[in-house]
Amino acid sequence: MISLPVVEPHSESGALVVVGRNELADYRYHPLVSGRSIRPEDVQMLDALPLATNSSGICLFGINDGCDLVAELMAKSWTNVYRLDGLIKRPVENHSEVTKLTRHRIEKVLSRMESEFRGASFRHANVDLESSEAFELARRGTPRAQLPGAQIVYSIDLNWFRSPRFSVTAQCSGEDDEMLRRLIEHIGSNLGLESATIRLQRQNFGPFGSENALLEKQINLQNIVRNIQLNRGILSSSASIDKKVVTECSESEHSSKNSEIFDGFGLKESTKLDDYDAMRPVWPRNY
Repeated sequence: MISLPVVEPHSESGALVVVGRNELADYRYHPLVSGRSIRPEDVQMLDALPLATNSSGICLFGINDGCDLVAELMAKSWTNVYRLDGLIKRPVENHSEVTKLTRHRIEKVLSRMESEFRGASFRHANVDLESSEAFELARRGTPRAQLPGAQIVYSIDLNWFRSPRFSVTAQCSGEDDEMLRRLIEHIGSNLGLESATIRLQRQNFGPFGSENALLEKQINLQNIVRNIQLNRGILSSSASIDKKVVTECSESEHSSKNSEIFDGFGLKESTKLDDYDAMRPVWPRNY
């Protein structure tokens, strides 16, 4: 509202005198006058490493000025962690007898594949395998890819196996969905069988883990701003990551879930978390 003075001339002197105030509606910031305060083109978002529609997991987004940092972050060749579930089947055209599939047999195949990937990591690091630099890198860990986008698998471990299904954890960089699905197919071909991916989930994106991510039900302006502040702290602490070697490390310092992120629809800052029922809808039920 806008308060405007009501002015009338004095009855004797004729001077203008304020005799009251008039309240009028303020249309200066009305959407029909000035337009929307925020338009869709004002917010730019860029997915650092998009996932396919049939995949799931952590996604890293740049918002507005953060979009300019995506190329710089991808050039760091961070190690991403994936859970891959596969299904093994016998080739249709192969009628020869298939040996019994055991966990030990799969682990031998994965160990051989991992050694091949380790040799490829030295080639992507632009290091002579016979040089002292290669020895020093091998002593410290696995060489990190110096060429952005180079597809390298640093480790692949068998988590679970019950024929015909199995699950592996792969740590890699420069990957995409197609490369990871071919990896599962390669495991099957090394076993003399066929295999297909039935689940692909990204569990870590470099230093960012699932405990730092927002679920779809948590996406609101308040949580997005707090998540950006949390990610800035993670980026500053990730400056100590070795740029040439991939080393094993303990659990991240940010493994605990951020307590400032409110979990659930309609959850306010004044809501007591102990009394919050995530199964109760925020809208009233009228039957």
